[in-house]
Amino acid sequence: MAMSSIFVYEPIDSFRDKTYYWKKYAHFYEQFWGGPTSPYGVWFGNEYEAFRNALSSHLDMDEEEIEDCYFMKDEDGKYYVSPMFSKANSSHSENIIPLDWFVLFSEDERKSLYTHWGFNAINYDTRIQTALDRIKEALQILSNCFENYEEGKLTSLFANNLSVMSQSLSDLEVWFSGFDSSGFIVLNYGELCSFIHPSTLKNEHSVGEVWDFLHLLSKGQLEDASSSLRILFQKWEEIRANTSGDIEKSTIQ
Repeated sequence: MAMSSIFVYEPIDSFRDKTYYWKKYAHFYEQFWGGPTSPYGVWFGNEYEAFRNALSSHLDMDEEEIEDCYFMKDEDGKYYVSPMFSKANSSHSENIIPLDWFVLFSEDERKSLYTHWGFNAINYDTRIQTALDRIKEALQILSNCFENYEEGKLTSLFANNLSVMSQSLSDLEVWFSGFDSSGFIVLNYGELCSFIHPSTLKNEHSVGEVWDFLHLLSKGQLEDASSSLRILFQKWEEIRANTSGDIEKSTIQ
């Protein structure tokens, strides 16, 4: 099993009664490790225990009361926090990345780095407001498609994929609308990267491919859009089969 994740980072001042704690946590963490936390980080030996012992002493708190977070800073040095293990601030997917997640980003927001696990990692980040604008654009394209073409034609070309994508995007819109729009959304490919061949990983651009599909759809090029979506589904079905060890099956879920 391999996990991919979306994390929502909120401005540190939006946590109200927790703001002071997260500021103390972030400043101490940076002094202790020399930089912000990251979902790509990894602890060796007793490093995590040593950090928590030192943090407990610094904050004058029992270790059991300490909460952890991921945090990042923008170009102005402002802090943004995503509490670890928070169901409100994160979503996870096993063995695959839902296609609607790619709609949130653009290709120029892609970042890659080499991890401690020995593979190149991919992540994207964008402002919440930017992601919401992209969701609205995608939903409008899908809505126009439903209005302009017969249901039977769309079903024959896309099965129920367009309806599923529309509902999924609407759910994301509701989720992200509950946060300060100046915050960030981060897509972390996570362990999926270790199951994709390095040469293939280098050319992994599903974000651009999803938007190519949507643009074809917006132009009424339904046959080309259908072909584009099938190729994208097939790619991720192969990744899902590889990560789950289900190599013999090729049915798109």
